[in-house]
Amino acid sequence: MFPRERFEAAIERSPVDRPPIMYQHLGAARSVLKAAGLTMREGYHDPERFARICMAAQRVTGFDNVMAGWGDILVEAHAHGTSWKWPEKDYYPRSDVYAISSLADIDKVQPVDPMKDEFWSVPLRAAGTLHETCGKEVAVVGCINGPMMMCGEVMGYEDLLIATWSEPGPVEELMKKLVMSSAMYGEHLARMGVYHVFIEDGTCSADVNSVEGLRRFDLGFLSDVLSSFSSKGLRSIVHNCAANPYLDGYLEMKVDALHVTPKAEDRKDVYDMFRSRTTVVGGIDQMFLMFRGSPEEVALEARAMMSDWGEGPGYMMAPGCEMAFKTPLENIAALREAVAGRLPSP
Repeated sequence: MFPRERFEAAIERSPVDRPPIMYQHLGAARSVLKAAGLTMREGYHDPERFARICMAAQRVTGFDNVMAGWGDILVEAHAHGTSWKWPEKDYYPRSDVYAISSLADIDKVQPVDPMKDEFWSVPLRAAGTLHETCGKEVAVVGCINGPMMMCGEVMGYEDLLIATWSEPGPVEELMKKLVMSSAMYGEHLARMGVYHVFIEDGTCSADVNSVEGLRRFDLGFLSDVLSSFSSKGLRSIVHNCAANPYLDGYLEMKVDALHVTPKAEDRKDVYDMFRSRTTVVGGIDQMFLMFRGSPEEVALEARAMMSDWGEGPGYMMAPGCEMAFKTPLENIAALREAVAGRLPSP
């Protein structure tokens, strides 16, 4: 099977020769940027260079997809009025001034057509380039932040959480505008023939909001985005890298694939929650194991994850979130080879 075929079969919950491995964001960026011969800053300004960075990521890792997206969580917010500043080193921009300081300024935020924005259009156009150049061999995946994540970067996450209690109506009005922008993003992806999209939903955690708040604001508006995408033929991969994700909420939603990184002692129970409902993307710890562990430790954990899932279809693997900038290539290779079954068992 081509990597694209493995990836698509897993999303469809069909048997595959081995679980696909999904690559997301610009993880292990030092190796990727070196392979591409480009800087991150260049990628922000030029769709062709962005696509070259994405293709370099796939060549470096050997994983089964390319993802046209950043891990900086600011591109959509910047399009809606948040300003950013660039660090001296070649790295993601950082928030400078939020688009609005209070919900009294809500009219300053309007829906945005991503294709008309200077920066948001870059990864979107790159997705089309990737589809044309390598889409037959490797799955091409779009990337967008969920509405709650976007809203937090438009007005500040702490202020947003307070407002969900004190001014819920205006919060809903603001989030509806962001859903409209997201819907336009999906329309453009579908026109390009890119039918998979990765959605960051790390804000869905009981550590930061009540269950009622999560259901109303986070999952409620995420459902609107999922419905919009589904109506255009897009398959959604919902990613939640929170330390304590609120998983029960996803049981009531139509999620094509759910990407989570449960603790080892909880992993099999979490897999069992979703195995008959949706494709599960099991995340391997990227903060310590992939970054500071040994290749042998990475391979051992990958085998344990596959063992906890068992033989049934509908399983993929991926780093738990964006891999650290200097993640060793030896560890990335160990993950790939362990999943492919080419590393000897200890």
